[in-house]
Amino acid sequence: MSAAAGQAMAKRALDRIAHRPAPKEWDPTTFHAPPTRSAPEKSDITPPPVPGGTGRGSRTSVDTPSMELFADNMDKLAEPVKKAYDKLMQLQKVNPGAFYDAYMLRQVACGANGDSGLQNNYLKVLHSLGQGLADISAGMRQLSANYKTTEEEATMTAEDLNTAMQSAQSDFSKMNSGG
Repeated sequence: MSAAAGQAMAKRALDRIAHRPAPKEWDPTTFHAPPTRSAPEKSDITPPPVPGGTGRGSRTSVDTPSMELFADNMDKLAEPVKKAYDKLMQLQKVNPGAFYDAYMLRQVACGANGDSGLQNNYLKVLHSLGQGLADISAGMRQLSANYKTTEEEATMTAEDLNTAMQSAQSDFSKMNSGG
């Protein structure tokens, strides 16, 4: 390389350095989020309509249209739970590498064999919640179907309600036990 070519190359390098912005002081309030493949989904979940009453009665009555509306509302609540479950099922298991800290991370996130850990626990909770909401809806629809006539409405007992809700109660109990 000639001396002139070397000088020209050195001048270009100095020009690049001279045109760089001056370094700034570190700002702890600045956050540089890493690029992500997906962002949280936004949803416009609006509270479902709820029938009202006067609250001035001395006896309990059965209102089958309200029971149907309640069942519909439980179905609406179950839908985002099902979507979350399906999305979590699509995620890959954490596989960070073959060193001690990576093994520990994988153990916490997915378990040693990919069948336990946080991801699996979230799946169990979402499944139990979705199943519980679906069971409440089905139980309420069954009660509503059983008490369509005025005479039948007058005979509903708390035991009937308890029986209709038993499957949902077991689903919600699973959420507390991690199973």
